[in-house]
Amino acid sequence: MKSYSSYQTDIPRIINNSLPDNITWATEMINDSIRYLVTKYYFNERSYTTTTVSSQQFYNLPPQVKKIINVTVNIGNVLWQPKECPTREFWDALNVIQFVQDFPSYFFIYNGKVGIYPTPASTGNTVTFNYKTRLVDLSMADVTYFTATSSPSVSVVSGNSTIVASTTAFVNWMDENWIRIPYSSTNAQSGDNQWYQIDSINSSTQLTLKNPYTGNSVTGGQWTVGEVPILPEDYQDLPLYRMAVIYYTTRFPDAIRAAQYQALWDIGEAKLNEEFGSKTSSVVLTDTDSPIVNPNLFPRTVT
Repeated sequence: MKSYSSYQTDIPRIINNSLPDNITWATEMINDSIRYLVTKYYFNERSYTTTTVSSQQFYNLPPQVKKIINVTVNIGNVLWQPKECPTREFWDALNVIQFVQDFPSYFFIYNGKVGIYPTPASTGNTVTFNYKTRLVDLSMADVTYFTATSSPSVSVVSGNSTIVASTTAFVNWMDENWIRIPYSSTNAQSGDNQWYQIDSINSSTQLTLKNPYTGNSVTGGQWTVGEVPILPEDYQDLPLYRMAVIYYTTRFPDAIRAAQYQALWDIGEAKLNEEFGSKTSSVVLTDTDSPIVNPNLFPRTVT
């Protein structure tokens, strides 16, 4: 798993330059490369819900939204999926006469809000926005503590999702980032050396993991929290390769090194696309325009 601090260590090794200006530039390129890669995949997909208000047509977009994927409205346990209006003219033509009804046909994005047509008639129906969120730049160095009387240690019970620190340790930026309890020669302090994503920071001495801790129970363990990119772990070196290609073709031209890192980028991107280009492992995907067939109906053809 690579963190912001890992990238800061790798950058001068790759560009053979440790001048602050070059490190700052390279860090920007790495963050840009992460965004570039995520654009093609589903790693930053999120959902946001709100509820309809009678006779209210427009609703705020989710915070930090990059792109709306679709909108659904749950009415009487039936999930309606309105289509997106193709143009402003189309939306205006629909709304020549105000029409109030619960069952939506279209939605339209404008000025940080989503309009629903027809305008909802009832209050309290759940509206879900499925969307891709913007990414925050990696910028926070790892926080690492080794077991000592002057340092906060951590304890966790196997199968539990709560990690407790011996004293003030956790801060808000750690939320949604990753924590690791490393191996130790002392059994009681030895974690499983795996990274776990943090679900919430409950207090300065307690956090909750997204998934239960699966190693042996730990008392007084060492720990590290790192800001980690949203990319799958096996492909977190790709931003370094793209940064290197740009560096060796612009700031310090070197055709041989540029070609070497371009080859690493091409191989890695192809593998990423092969493994994560689809959410399903099936090699046969249903056309999104194919009709939805109710299995309770009679067969359409008899053979």
